[in-house]
Parts: sequence; structure tokens; C-alpha cells
Amino acid sequence: MFLAIAATEIEMVSLRQLIAGQESKWLTLVGGVGPVETALRLTRFLCTQGQPVSGVINYGVAGAYLQPPGQQQTDLLDICLAERETLGDFGVCLPEGMHYLPEELTGRISFQLDHELRRRAGEILDKHGIAARSGTFITVSGVSGSRARGEDLRQRWQGLCENMEGAAVARGCVDFALPLVEIRCISNMVEDRNPQGWRLAEACEKAAAAAFLLLQELER
Repeated sequence: MFLAIAATEIEMVSLRQLIAGQESKWLTLVGGVGPVETALRLTRFLCTQGQPVSGVINYGVAGAYLQPPGQQQTDLLDICLAERETLGDFGVCLPEGMHYLPEELTGRISFQLDHELRRRAGEILDKHGIAARSGTFITVSGVSGSRARGEDLRQRWQGLCENMEGAAVARGCVDFALPLVEIRCISNMVEDRNPQGWRLAEACEKAAAAAFLLLQELER
């Protein structure tokens, strides 16, 4: 049985509407905002859930990094699949950018997601006419409110987009030996903060619709 996890109720409500009447087929969890809350809620859920979990779909919204000239730009409402998740701002924040602490202090901060599950997810989306971008997702504890900070993270990790929970879910799935696929819809660009340009409600609905397609077909 797959678990679908999203950070907030506004991301989860559309999925619950789609699975109404079929709730017994899948598990859902609102994981909370940020890596700490997500790690706690996910671990508690997996330790106390009576039904076996066969895999995890982490879905929601994300902010897309502005790519340099000559590279393909991810746009508002694009669907993205994570190849890797990284704790992008876990370290020392200096004027010239992030300085990362040694791994013996922090443990792993970067996680490769399940290749086969991502491949199958891409095929499912493609079959339904949804083109998905794949790349590195960056998990941050503080949302990037300036283009300069976003560019520093993008450049350091070759990032596609950022969120606040993905690496925490990936870390939990490692310990529980669960395959994970992460799918997000772009709600905003990572630029000097401009909420007027965000498309949050649409992105929540589109991310949930994509997650629903994966729930329906990945278990087959």
C-alpha cells in the first residue's frame, strides 16, 4: 500500500477529494512544514501504522530556480520529478554563500531517489500527456526570498527547484527501506520575493492530480 505525503492541508485537500470513496486503497499523511516536523510525523506514522507501506509518494509545490542562458527553464505549473534531494542550507551561511559542514558531523545531506520508481512515474505521466522535468530538488529550512540566494543554491547543487520537506522524507525512507518518488508542481519562481506572481492554488491542484495518477498505477 502506497503512502502519499504532502506538507500542508491545502496540498492534501485536492487529493482527498480525488480518492473519496477509495480511501482504503492508499494511506495519506500531512507531514507538516519544514524538515523537522516532516521527519517527526513521518517516522511516527511509519512506526505506528498497522498496515504495511510498500512505497511513498511525496508531492506538493515547489519554487523553480532561474536557469542560466542556454539551459531549459522550468516554468510556473510545470510538473517535476526528483532525481536527488539535498539539504541545501544545512551549514554555515556566509556572505559568499553556504559553507557545508563535514559529513561526520551532519550525516548524509544528499539522497538519490529510487530510479526505477521515478522511471515508472515518468512513463505514467507521459501516458497521460504530462511532461515532467527531472533533476535535483533542494530542501531548505528557510524559503529563498531573493534571486541571489536562489542562484547560490542552484549553482552549488545544479538545482531544479526548492521545497522545505523532500530531503526529510528521503532520509526517513532510507531507514525504513521504502522506495520514494517525489513529484512537485511549480507554484513560483525563486526570485526577489513577489507573491503576486505565485500560482499556489493551481499548483496544489495540479500536484495532487499527478499524485493521484501515480497512486492508481504504481501499485499494479
